[in-house]
Amino acid sequence: MSTARKPAISRTTSHPADAIPDRPRVLAHPTAPPAPASSAPSQQPATPDGGGERLTEQHNVRIRPSTKTRLGKAVDKLRYETGDRTISIASITDRALDAYLTQHGC
Repeated sequence: MSTARKPAISRTTSHPADAIPDRPRVLAHPTAPPAPASSAPSQQPATPDGGGERLTEQHNVRIRPSTKTRLGKAVDKLRYETGDRTISIASITDRALDAYLTQHGC
């Protein structure tokens, strides 16, 4: 009784990284201009390039595990697509909180 079996260890001819898609191209000029900011006086948020305030304060909150997972995946995706290694869970959370507070006039 002989059965044709595939060897447990086989040689591969291609590198595993060959299956990763190329990075999407970053547009030099956005297609649509950003919406104008409201004329209400408010504090300017810290600049995304690291100038201004640093993320030093810790804010412990409880969030759903699914939200935490989505946030981690979003950070990985944005880092991959933009090549910007300054993107982190803290930076996204900071921008989201700032946008929410600005939207509600706080």
